[in-house]
Formats: sequence, structure tokens, C-alpha cells
Amino acid sequence: MAFRRILSLLLRASLIVGGTVLLTLGIVWGHVWLMAGGVVLYAVLGYMNLVVRRRMREKCWLMLEAIRNKDYTFRLPVGNLSENERILQDTVNRFGVLMGEQKKQMEQRERFYELILSNVTSGIIVLDDDNRILQSNPAAARLLGLPAVSSLQQLGHFNPRLPEKLGRLSAGDRCDIRFSTNSREVALSVRTSAIQLDGKRVRVLSLNDIRNELDAKELASWIKLTRVLTHEIMNSIAPIVSLSETFMKRDDVVGSPLYKGIEAIHDTSVGLTNFVDTYRKFSALQQPVPEPFYLNELVSQIRELHVVPSHIRLTLQIEPEDLMLYADRNLIRQVLINLLKNAGQAIGDTEGRIHIHAYTTMDEHIFIKVSNDGEVIPDDVAEEIFVPFFTTRPDGSGIGLSLARQIMQLSGGSISLLRAGTNGWNTTFVLEFE
Repeated sequence: MAFRRILSLLLRASLIVGGTVLLTLGIVWGHVWLMAGGVVLYAVLGYMNLVVRRRMREKCWLMLEAIRNKDYTFRLPVGNLSENERILQDTVNRFGVLMGEQKKQMEQRERFYELILSNVTSGIIVLDDDNRILQSNPAAARLLGLPAVSSLQQLGHFNPRLPEKLGRLSAGDRCDIRFSTNSREVALSVRTSAIQLDGKRVRVLSLNDIRNELDAKELASWIKLTRVLTHEIMNSIAPIVSLSETFMKRDDVVGSPLYKGIEAIHDTSVGLTNFVDTYRKFSALQQPVPEPFYLNELVSQIRELHVVPSHIRLTLQIEPEDLMLYADRNLIRQVLINLLKNAGQAIGDTEGRIHIHAYTTMDEHIFIKVSNDGEVIPDDVAEEIFVPFFTTRPDGSGIGLSLARQIMQLSGGSISLLRAGTNGWNTTFVLEFE
């Protein structure tokens, strides 16, 4: 390589010296052919330089084209070149190395940001101006109850107005959305921000689950109200019970016409005391003591209690069979018994079926669905079904489902009612353990 470079330099030097000598002699002696010879030598030198420059342009073009195609491994040879050509090609090669290092850094950062997105609990959806989803994280799919988020139109299956509502959001907007999926009820807070990405404006939707937060605030308000009411009512009733009992023991009252009236007051007061004491359970629920236990064993124990009438068929589907819960066994037993009793009352005296389906998801959430084919719960009733003291039965207390919701919240989970007809059942309650 060095020998060829020396020959190239000698040739150029010879052309320069020879061309200069011939031109000088031709001018001095007045010989045209000497001047022509000198011009020819300079023309050859110019042609050689032109070829070299064209080759350098082609090499630089190849390097730039490789960089444009994100191929940062392409390198130009630096051997057998003049000093200027070698410096230029070496500079271009260094530029390629720098671009390659920048690409590696960008790829590492991209993997880092993707790792962060995949592990955050908030759902992230990136939309362009045409409401096409450019990117989303696994949390968004989980919160929306979808296997994957590829289009806003997927949400139209749950609520036809959702795609349009989310698509109209601008930077700084916030809204709350609620809908029911095939597995649970969804309540999300959506915040919107905007950013420039690759020269285009995109919107970033941030989704956060507020279902438990809303339920907790509502439940706390009811518990506070119940405590105040039960305290005031008990303070007012206690003297009536005591005084009426005292009067019933007096000799001048026993056997007199006043006795029956005082007895009625006493019995009514005692009944009201028992009634208020029942509601007091709602605001004085014990703190759960969680422990691991097999769900199959718990359901088998409940089955032995004959909570479900014999004319109703109870079926189980627990996947896997050794599915284990970490919760307060007694409190979860209370929730399941309450749901089974409600299901039995919904079916009534006719033949029917109750189905318990328990399973775990990829993110290790455990779902227990209690379904029945009894009467469908009307929409207006379904909206109030978890409100404390709300009941549609004359003999009902209205605290069963409220207690179930409170137990599930204390257990770090939730309970919800799915839409009628979901998965072919008239009524389905879902317990979710996170």
C-alpha cells in the first residue's frame, strides 16, 4: 500500500514538474508543441484529480447513504490515499462511529423508557391527530379490560360513546369514564397532555383507576353517617327501654289498662334497639386478619352449610383447583354466603342454577364470579345495590352487599355487579383480589 502511494505521489510530481518545464520551454523558445505537451501533462493531472474527487464523492455518498439507512457499521478504506484524502475519509469514518454510538444510546434509552412504561400502574395511550394509537403500555390494556389496545374503537363494545369522548380530549382536559367489561366494572380518571414527537403533535392520555377511591369515599361517608345516627338513636331509645321496663314492674301498673300500652312501648323500643344494633355492625366491622387458604376448601365448607336450597344446582369452576387466596377466611366466607343467599332469593322457588367461577390472571389478580339465572336486577336498582340500607325486600336490612363491599375494600380488593347477560348469566357479582 505504501509503495503504491509513493508511486502515485511520484507520478503527480512528475506530471507537475514535466508540465511546468514543457510550458516554460515552449514559451521561452516559442515552440507550440512543447506548450501543447505541457498542457497535456496538466490535463492528465487534472483528470487524475477529477477521478480522485469523484471517487471521494462516491465514497462519501455511500457512507451518508449507509447512515441514512441506519447502517452505522459501514467504513471507508483509508489506505493507498493521499494525506488530504486519508484525512477526509478518516473524518467521515469517525462521523459514522459517533452516529453508531448515538444510536446505541438512543436504543438503550428507548428500552429504559419502555421498561418504565411497562411497570407503571397508570395506563398510557399516545394518540396522533387522527386518533390513531401510536403507543400504549400493558397497564392501559389491563385497566380497560382488553388483551391489547390497538384502537379507540375497541371501547365502543363497552360503551358506544367512549371512543368519541376520548378522541375529543385536548391538552389539559380531564374526564372520568365508567363502563362494565365482561369481568368487572371500570371507573377511570383520564388526563390529557400534548407533546411534539418527530415533528408531529401527539396527545398522551393518562389513565388511573379511581373505582376503589370513589367506593372508599362513599363508604366512609356512609359509615360516618351510620355511626352518628346509631349513637343518637341508641341514646334516645335507651331511657325509653329502661323507663318502660320499670313501669311494667310497678304494682299499680300490672293488671291495669296502662300495662298493655307500656308493654307496646317497651317491645317497640327493644325492637328498634335490635334494629339499630344490626346497622351498627356496618360501621364496626373487624379488621381482617389475612392468611393463605385454598379457595376450594372454603367453598366446600360453605356448601356443607346448605345455604343454597336443594332445588337450585350449585356448580363450581376453580382454575387451578389449588387456587390460593391471601385474605381473612372468615370475612370472605361471609361475603360468599351473602352472595349465595341473594342468588337463591333471586331464583326463588323455581329450579335454577348458581355458578361460582374463580381464576387468576397473568398479572396475578384473582377473580371470583358468582352468577345465577334468577330474575334480572333492574338498572335503577343496580345503581343503588351497594348503597347501605337500600333493599327491595320487605324483610331485608340492606347492609349485606354494603358489608361485602366494605370487606372487599379492607381485603385490598373490590366487588362489582356486571351487566345483565354477561357471559350468558342474568346476574353476576365479581370479587377481585389484587
